[in-house]
Amino acid sequence: MLKWIETEISNRLGIPRDYLSPIVVHVLLTVGIVFFQWDVVELILIYLSEVVIGAVLFATVALFAARPVEDHDADKWRAEPSPIQPVPVLPPIYTRNIELIVENMFTYAVFFLFFAGMFVSIVDRSVSSLLSLTAGLTVLAICVSQLLRVWREFIVDHSYRDRSPAEALELGLRPVARFVIITVYVIVPTTVVVVIAAFALPDTVSGPVVLVAYVLPIGAARVWLQDDAVESVLQHQD
Repeated sequence: MLKWIETEISNRLGIPRDYLSPIVVHVLLTVGIVFFQWDVVELILIYLSEVVIGAVLFATVALFAARPVEDHDADKWRAEPSPIQPVPVLPPIYTRNIELIVENMFTYAVFFLFFAGMFVSIVDRSVSSLLSLTAGLTVLAICVSQLLRVWREFIVDHSYRDRSPAEALELGLRPVARFVIITVYVIVPTTVVVVIAAFALPDTVSGPVVLVAYVLPIGAARVWLQDDAVESVLQHQD
């Protein structure tokens, strides 16, 4: 059902399915800014929520990935796996995947906690005020969008049998690399433009205008980065 909905929407819009997630998120962010007076706090909260939801879901599905990881502790991955299935309705868990998942998620957790700590330190609002109805519905939409990605990539037709845990972790943790690229190529130039505009047109540059000026190019960059552009940018920098 979820796959049919996703396919139907992408066909009607004439865009690849991979583009739906960032487009939906940034449309919701723009609506929140324009109609519900969201400020930068809500935006950061939703961005952080999206990163966490994606990482947790793909780390979970990595437990079910059956294929070995190439060039990583070859002896362990060449051995015959011994999966366990504690919950009959779920796919079997490959215990050899756990170490790889923990290693990658630990590095990710350090990165995330650093930025989450900065976010908490500058926010002077209560948790209840952050979790407004509209922000909560947006986070729920992000959950559905990420579940669709996981379903499409690893669950449908038992795709996890032909995927490795490294592939799942790459998809789940890729937003970290995208964050670095977007910061350098989108946020910094946009900030320069906003500052210049604030001096040139001080009466027209309001808070919502500034936030939309960030959200739209970030959304466009994230759609572009869906086409494996992360790797091409990083290779170009090397």
